[in-house]
Amino acid sequence: MKASDLLIFALPVILLLFLFQSQRRRQRTFTSLQDQLAAGQEVVTTSGLYGRIVSLDERVVVLETGPGQTVRWDRRAIASVVPEDSVVPGDAPTPPADPAPDAQNDEK
Repeated sequence: MKASDLLIFALPVILLLFLFQSQRRRQRTFTSLQDQLAAGQEVVTTSGLYGRIVSLDERVVVLETGPGQTVRWDRRAIASVVPEDSVVPGDAPTPPADPAPDAQNDEK
């Protein structure tokens, strides 16, 4: 058997091993995330919806998306937990209201 024949056989085997290893790593990360979910956490779903976990069980998670608005999601749709120090879109601080008009503007 020539070295080139061995390379032709070994290359696809190595590629398959790499693919299986990366899939196993993703599965461990997903399982770890699912095990760490708890009520009160800010999360992002796979479709990009931000919400706070109100309750969860083995299959369903209830998210609060706004004051008094809750939605039910399949637990597997939770993509990540939002770090506490990051700003969630829509939760950015609102700019201060316009100050009272100056006395100089009234003199015109």
